[in-house]
Amino acid sequence: MITALFKTWVWAGICRDGCINISPVRLTNLISLLLFCVMLMHLPIHLYFWSQGGHVQTLILLFHALLCPLVPVCSSLGYPKLARRLLIGGYASFISFTSLYLGYASASHWFLMLGFFISPFLFKHNEVKLLACAGVIFVACFVVLEQLSLPPLLSVAPGYQGFVKQLTNFSFPIICLLCTLHIFYDHAKSWQHIAAEQRRSENLLLNVLPDPIAERLKHSNKPVADHFASATVVFTDIEGFSDIVNNRDPKDVVKYLNDLYSEFDQLLKPLGMEKIKTNGDEYMAVSGVPVSVEDHARRACICALKMQAIFTTVSERHHISNGLRIGLNSGQLIAGVIGRDKYSYDLWGDSVNLASRMESQGQSGKIQVSEHTYRLCRHQFRFKPRCRLDVKGMGQCQTYWLLSSKEDENGD
Repeated sequence: MITALFKTWVWAGICRDGCINISPVRLTNLISLLLFCVMLMHLPIHLYFWSQGGHVQTLILLFHALLCPLVPVCSSLGYPKLARRLLIGGYASFISFTSLYLGYASASHWFLMLGFFISPFLFKHNEVKLLACAGVIFVACFVVLEQLSLPPLLSVAPGYQGFVKQLTNFSFPIICLLCTLHIFYDHAKSWQHIAAEQRRSENLLLNVLPDPIAERLKHSNKPVADHFASATVVFTDIEGFSDIVNNRDPKDVVKYLNDLYSEFDQLLKPLGMEKIKTNGDEYMAVSGVPVSVEDHARRACICALKMQAIFTTVSERHHISNGLRIGLNSGQLIAGVIGRDKYSYDLWGDSVNLASRMESQGQSGKIQVSEHTYRLCRHQFRFKPRCRLDVKGMGQCQTYWLLSSKEDENGD
């Protein structure tokens, strides 16, 4: 129960899931708790010397001890600045009154320097004026008490004063060490959290964008827009996918697409190709982007043939008999990143549009390629001429069916 109470005190007013800097609020709460505990530990000593002047110090201690719980209360109510002012004012007041009452020989005023050195950790980077004000308060109080070397304000027994000095000499370094360890631990933990969040952000960025593009965005705010003189675009689409959606449980549909497209993603990596996006049951990939390669068309054709085999295997596993249309086209295009909150790496150009037409005007279970791709790969793959298709905005285009790889046939 005590542990739960301490945790509630330290974490008062803090949203643990937030991304803001919580160190100042947490340290403010912690120091108020530490000060409260130290006061309660000192209380028996002043009660013991009650008849020798301890009664006044007891009243000073109890009053300031009652101020300590108000710090986490202010934090929990959404007033962290008020909590810090209450802590700093109460701390400076308690040490100053204690030093004035017990006198210079009690060495109590040295605790003001501890407040001075801890103050920078209680404020955020944009609270310079508040930090300066707190520093001035601690330094001014310390200098005054140090220079004046005042005797006890009221009659205090020498043994009482000497005992308080010994206690100060013992507790001062311990409290300094505890505060230093907490600040060190807190900052080390914060840096670990920042590093973990940075790695997570980088991994998310790599899942959305190709590696070279993600690296460029990490080191520059300039727009990403590149022209590629020659690349090959691949489009796939599942025939009659609407029937699959209408006749199957939504979870089964999503699992099917996830299995299929996950294997497509794994296929692209060894071929050096990049997945661009999925749109419903449509899958788009490119070869030769964002890193140009001479054999982009060959890699795309290998990819298309393997996609057919993967599609057959996955569809049989899910008891689906629909076919897959695949379309390829090679040519120049533009690639770039669009969006601010949600990045998207996309392709534009007539060659992209023609690749889409190769797919949409193709046939189930077949791979249709344009004449541009055919000319680049005709010596490495077996093709069958189809016909000349009317493509919107491009006129008539000769197309071919991609059948197989000559390298595989020679290997067999």
